[in-house]
Amino acid sequence: MTITATARQLVKPGTEARLDALMAGLERNIRAHEPGCLRFDYVISADRPGERLVIEEYADEAALEAHKHTSYLAEFIPQLLECLLEPPVLEMFRPAADRAPLPESCFHVGVVVPDLAEAVELYSQWFGIEFTEPATFEIPYLEQGGQGGPGRMTAAFSRTAYPQYELIQADGDGVTSIEHAGKVLYYGVWESDMEGRLKKLEAADISVDAYFRPGPGETPFALITGPDLQGVRIEYVDTADRPAMDEWVNTGRYPGLSGR
Repeated sequence: MTITATARQLVKPGTEARLDALMAGLERNIRAHEPGCLRFDYVISADRPGERLVIEEYADEAALEAHKHTSYLAEFIPQLLECLLEPPVLEMFRPAADRAPLPESCFHVGVVVPDLAEAVELYSQWFGIEFTEPATFEIPYLEQGGQGGPGRMTAAFSRTAYPQYELIQADGDGVTSIEHAGKVLYYGVWESDMEGRLKKLEAADISVDAYFRPGPGETPFALITGPDLQGVRIEYVDTADRPAMDEWVNTGRYPGLSGR
């Protein structure tokens, strides 16, 4: 049974910016390390600007206990208290009726386009949505068709809730080549165990069109399967990339492209 936790905060005047930054950092850590946290919202009172509310939902008691014992939460709490007039008011809630949480589905849909700037403009007009600034990712080792070496991908994400649109500039002769433009290339999903995913794909005899690796033979941080019988590909992305991706979508600018 899921557990919803709320924390009401009374902010010490002058610490609002610091508190907001602390909360953003906590959310990034939770997104990256706690798949059992199903929801994390941080909101400001419409009537009382000095009051914040945190709303968290956990898959079960074990997920909540795991959260309580994380090292980053222990480091966060003393800094949080410095920003508040009094300790936060904590409350716990359980569903009125027992129900299993819905699983996450794809978080984005990848589409190869001939001209990224033109596609962003068109999609923005058609759907009335904004896109991030384009980002060019230098891939240390991109393996396709048994061959590998440095690679590059330029893309922009819609600043929307899941599933987001990923528009990918057509480039090269691999999976993002111009021949794949004009249709959905893949559905992207998060993966917390890339080694386990590789074994599952191998056992199911599912081919892989592209591996995105830190280096030759290393565990990929993303991969794109070959098309299934319906022509559909799946992109698996390591959950370690989730905080940066979320920040890109939320702010419009990718936080950093080096250090892979």
